[in-house]
Amino acid sequence: MNKPEAHLSAGTPPALPPAWVVGGAVLPFGLVVGFTITALPFLLTRAGVTLDTVAGVSAAVMSPTFWGFLLQPLMDTGLTRRAYCWLTAGVAAVCIAAALAVLSPHHLGPATALLLLAELAIVLYSGALTGWTAEITPDARRGAVSGWTNVANLGAGALGAMAVMALSQKVALHTLGLGLGATIVLGVAPTIWFPSPSRSQFHFRQIFTSALKMVWQAVRTPECLTGFALFLAPVSAVAAINLFSGLGDSFHAPAATVIWVTGAGVAIFSSVGALLGGYAADRVPRGRLYLGAGMAAGITALAMAYAPRDAATFVVGVLVYNGVAGVAYAAFNALGYEIVGRHNAVASTQLGLFSAATNGAIVYMTWADGQGFKHFGARGLLLTDALAALIAGALLLILLGRRLRRVPGAEPPLAASSAQ
Repeated sequence: MNKPEAHLSAGTPPALPPAWVVGGAVLPFGLVVGFTITALPFLLTRAGVTLDTVAGVSAAVMSPTFWGFLLQPLMDTGLTRRAYCWLTAGVAAVCIAAALAVLSPHHLGPATALLLLAELAIVLYSGALTGWTAEITPDARRGAVSGWTNVANLGAGALGAMAVMALSQKVALHTLGLGLGATIVLGVAPTIWFPSPSRSQFHFRQIFTSALKMVWQAVRTPECLTGFALFLAPVSAVAAINLFSGLGDSFHAPAATVIWVTGAGVAIFSSVGALLGGYAADRVPRGRLYLGAGMAAGITALAMAYAPRDAATFVVGVLVYNGVAGVAYAAFNALGYEIVGRHNAVASTQLGLFSAATNGAIVYMTWADGQGFKHFGARGLLLTDALAALIAGALLLILLGRRLRRVPGAEPPLAASSAQ
């Protein structure tokens, strides 16, 4: 019986740059995803593309966030994760620049294909980066790194999308694409200060043999299965954040208030929540923190459901909910790093599977919340979100309580043994 990471030398851990440097390397991912979610629909609708077509384009472009994990074993095979980070970020930059150069109602097909490739490349970049981060980050600093990771992700997404939308009024799209592409590549710069990653033990021809065999061994461990149970559950999906911008009328909130709250307000409160969550994740059991944050978001949604239906309730509820969501995001990252451990040859693939699991929970809970709104209005949406989080959280605490007691700071990490 050997641990999946046993083939690598634990050695003396190399010096790690400050947590904000390590976390800041996720900026390219935030830029691309933020562009896709926020700026792309803005640019397309301004160009005269109908909203239903925009929705189809956006869904296609975002699809690699769900199925991209199928290609994550590549990031654990052949080259080092440093090489993959620069390679995938470069591909994403070139594709997004080319897409903006041709973006128009008459070239929607080629632009969509290029943007889909950019999204896939940046998903693979995230896998390579998180695998590398898991390798170099000691347990006692995983929470801090996770907090700054989410600050960089959310901040880059919000500020990058705002910059693209504002500059699109004055700058040609092809010029804007070159600037965005250059910023994506520059965003990889923090990795220059990362300790060198270990080279994979797998050759490319082993991707469907030895590498996948090790992934299968790793995901069957009790700790990894516990992670899947947590991440697939609705408790910390915090999916209502995807629908709050459409609830303004239900709370009689002016359009300007909705824009400010769901834009800059959400970015600030989510970032602060992520930093606080990262701090807590280095001091309390991360599994319990993850569930606790999700249940706190559920309580917030429950309070909004029965509070007075006015703008003040909307502002306070949305900001508090997103602040707690930031805690959940940081706990998710820190727990994922804890489970895969520091010397795991298939860390990128495992972390990609965890991301796919939590994205799946977000998708089905966004749909469920929408059904709640369809049949019972704003209160139905909020109660659906709240009850799913609270019931699932309580059940998981009862069923998995013993597995969630580990206090951060002790190595070796959670990765369990598996046969080879």
